[in-house]
Amino acid sequence: MSDEQPEALVAPAAPAVAESALPSAIDASAEWPAPPAPPRAHLNALAVAALILAVLLSPLAALFGHIAAGQIARSGGRERGAALAWVAVGLGYLWLAAAIVAGVALWQLLGA
Repeated sequence: MSDEQPEALVAPAAPAVAESALPSAIDASAEWPAPPAPPRAHLNALAVAALILAVLLSPLAALFGHIAAGQIARSGGRERGAALAWVAVGLGYLWLAAAIVAGVALWQLLGA
C-alpha cells in the first residue's frame, strides 16, 4: 500500500504571480464618491390642512386629521407629519366638544 493519492484528488498548483502585477484591492489615496442620500419624505398636505383647521377652531380638524394619519401610516415612510395630524385630531375633538356644550347652553337659554 502506498501513501500516494490518486491524481484525481490532488488539486493543481496555483500559478505564481508577482505581487506587483496584482491590482490593489483597496487604494487609500482614491476618493470614493459618497452614496446618494435617500429621498426625503414629504409633508402630508392633509395634515397641514387639518392643523390649520384646528387653529381656526373648526371641528372638521378631527376628521381631516384622522384621514391624514391613515395616509401617513400607509405611506411606508414616504410621508411625514403624523404629529401634526394627531395634534389636529385632539384639537378638533376639543372644538367639537366645545361646540356641543355651546349648542346645548344656547338651546337651554333660548328654550327657557
